Amino acid sequence: MKRITVTVLMVIFCFTSINSMAQKKKEFAGTVTFSIKYEGDIDPQKLANAPTSLTYLVAGNNTKLTINGQGYVQHVVSLGDSSQELTIIDHPMQQLIIKKSKEDFEEEREYLKYTITPSDETKTICGYVCKRYDVSIENIEDDSETKIICFTTEEIGQDERINFDVPGLKGYPLYQEQMIGDIKIINEAVEVKKKKIKPVEFLMPANFTVITYDEYIEAVRKAAQEQEDF
Repeated sequence: MKRITVTVLMVIFCFTSINSMAQKKKEFAGTVTFSIKYEGDIDPQKLANAPTSLTYLVAGNNTKLTINGQGYVQHVVSLGDSSQELTIIDHPMQQLIIKKSKEDFEEEREYLKYTITPSDETKTICGYVCKRYDVSIENIEDDSETKIICFTTEEIGQDERINFDVPGLKGYPLYQEQMIGDIKIINEAVEVKKKKIKPVEFLMPANFTVITYDEYIEAVRKAAQEQEDF
């Protein structure tokens, strides 16, 4: 009897494990390229210098954006599972990593109130059916409000942790629009390509100087003060 019970339990365990594995979401890995459009009264010279596209590497809940500047390269790495952001600046004069921790994000959110409102509206972008979310971010310190319209897909990213900087937003945004002053900025995915992404893409490079987010903010304040005094 004991042998039969053990056999039955093993069969149940096997079926449960198989079912769990079948239900487990397959991790997306690849690149997402966005077009950037600007609407409103914007200075032609500024518009000429504004970026018109961005490409992200995505693997699970991790993303990486690379920006090629004049004589330098900057990477912004978002680590969703640990809620951290690394800004990696590779410049001939300085190789720097600004590390923004989970605690830094939580400290910022003490003054912010997020309201995420889902909608029945959908939009198909690059073959992915995306659901609309209206995001409102209220700053209780200066009494300002930022409103963002997002269309997201839950086929990219493992879960909500990919959006750790906007808590409560489900799915990876393939469309986003918001007002910056009088200018509307629209980011929309124009290509989603699945490909293998090496884990090393999201690691901190060796021999770079690492500073905390607080140290970075303090350095920015000091530089601004020196410029003002000058």
